[in-house]
Amino acid sequence: MAQTARAALETRRGSFTTWFTFLVGIPLGVGALYLIEYGPWQDATIQRYVHHEAEQAVVVIFFCCLAAFFAKFCTSTNERIVHAQTLLPKWDGKPVAATEVTQLQQSLNLVWDGVKRTYLGRRIANVLNFVASRGSADDLDDQMRTLADNDAIALDGSYATTRFLIWAMPILGFLGTVLGITEAIGNIDPKQLETGGADNVTAGLTKAFDATALALGLTLVAMFLNSLLEKLEQNLLERVDQHVDEELAHRFVRPQAEISTAAPALTPALQQLLEKQVGMWSTSMQKAEERWTQSSPQMAKALEQALDTVLTRFGQRIVETEKKLIERQNAVLEGLTRLAATLKESGREHQIALARLTDAIGLSIEVISKSKADEKQLLRLQESLSQNLALLANSTTFEQAVESLTAAIHLLTTRVNPNPTPLRIAPNRENAA
Repeated sequence: MAQTARAALETRRGSFTTWFTFLVGIPLGVGALYLIEYGPWQDATIQRYVHHEAEQAVVVIFFCCLAAFFAKFCTSTNERIVHAQTLLPKWDGKPVAATEVTQLQQSLNLVWDGVKRTYLGRRIANVLNFVASRGSADDLDDQMRTLADNDAIALDGSYATTRFLIWAMPILGFLGTVLGITEAIGNIDPKQLETGGADNVTAGLTKAFDATALALGLTLVAMFLNSLLEKLEQNLLERVDQHVDEELAHRFVRPQAEISTAAPALTPALQQLLEKQVGMWSTSMQKAEERWTQSSPQMAKALEQALDTVLTRFGQRIVETEKKLIERQNAVLEGLTRLAATLKESGREHQIALARLTDAIGLSIEVISKSKADEKQLLRLQESLSQNLALLANSTTFEQAVESLTAAIHLLTTRVNPNPTPLRIAPNRENAA
């Protein structure tokens, strides 16, 4: 039932403006064109601006805009009249229970139905229906903000038709200009241009631009009137918001207000409950303190014993770990001393061996050098021996030569070998003979 009543109250405000715009605006526009063309106050200058079909369409649309503005002005006037009336009974400022909303709905229903089609009547009816459906005024502020936003959106949407008509007028003017230019260019005769007949072309072009001039002028007038009416209706919505806030925002008792009103009656009982609760808390705290005082020496002794046992165990473990560490360190030190002794002994042996090796190498170098010198002397002696043998072969005194040869060989052997075996060369008697 509440939804059907709300749907009946939420009538479309723009329906009246829409049908009034076209049912009244089109006949007014056609009548104005007829009067300009055939009326008693005919004027050639005015007739010049309405001779084309596009210009005539612009005039008809302009009168449709005027009809829409007149309809909106009538509705805003009706709003002002409704604001001057008292739709709800007077309120003394004290919050009332939400159950009294039915009386307010009945007083609103006594007003004629035209009030329900206004912004103020719809807003009041929607607020009362919300409180009646909920049975309380909880979340009423959110609902009022929602209704205000919906009315603002509806007001903006109600100007959709007029905005479209205002937008269409300059478009039709430009279209008339384009059509006029094409018509003027199509009627150009090259022969007339050669004979100086360009006046017809210029006249056609001036008539073509008249459509744009007419459309722009009427558009400016329509936009000015539209802005005035839109500002007027916005002011009406602000007055509606203010009126509803003053009359209904704080009219009903809220849950917090109910608690605050019932607080004086509940204070003695609350004080008794608080006193009982405080007494129970104090007794429980006293019992807890007594138990703590009784059990504190025992707890202290138990803690001391536990700490003693823990500390003794910890000291024993520390001593054991120290002994183990000392043993490991001693073992490591003994191993290091052994290693150092072995390294010292091996170093001495290596030094002695190296000294002997160096001595042997020196001796071998000396022997080699001496052998080289002896080899040179041997080579020289062999050369002298060969020379002497050659001389002996030619000499008659062979015996002397042999003796001298033996002496030379003896000398050579003594130098090469200190303990030589005497070498004697027996004279060859056959050669001597």
